[in-house]
Amino acid sequence: MPSFIVVILVFILMEPLTYLAHRYVMHGVGWTLHASHHRPRETRVELNDLFPVMFAAITIVMLALGTSISSLRVLVPIGIGVTLYGAVYSFVHDVYIHGRFFQVGVIRPLEVLKRAHILHHLFDGEPYGMLMPIVPKRIRLQAKTLFGEDGELRNGQDLLKTGDFSSGRKYIEVK
Repeated sequence: MPSFIVVILVFILMEPLTYLAHRYVMHGVGWTLHASHHRPRETRVELNDLFPVMFAAITIVMLALGTSISSLRVLVPIGIGVTLYGAVYSFVHDVYIHGRFFQVGVIRPLEVLKRAHILHHLFDGEPYGMLMPIVPKRIRLQAKTLFGEDGELRNGQDLLKTGDFSSGRKYIEVK
């Protein structure tokens, strides 16, 4: 199979893997690290940032093995696909949605991802996906209180307008 196809397939497969890691690791056994992402940010770096460092370390090892051992060459396009997904995820999540490192203007195609991530922070956890989030029907119904038919925030939701979707608790109940 050509390397560029492996890169594309891995990029696509990273979304369900990310969902599973976010749902069962970050909101499970890894909550002590991930909780920092759901609280008001006090510093530029949060404990949750250890997750991408760990994932990057694994990817670096994969790339090193793939470039050093000819029978493991397939690890190079796999590592490239993981890295590309990580870069896109970081831009969408950290830069666009949370404005952590710098601010960008509105990018209309990313607004649906931003709204889905707001829901993740506000309700009971879903959606856990990032680039193709699946929002359960019960969450979509609750979201109607936050977003108008045009997708714009309504009802003076100051918390949402500031872009700080964190809370001292795991989730915020919005009625």
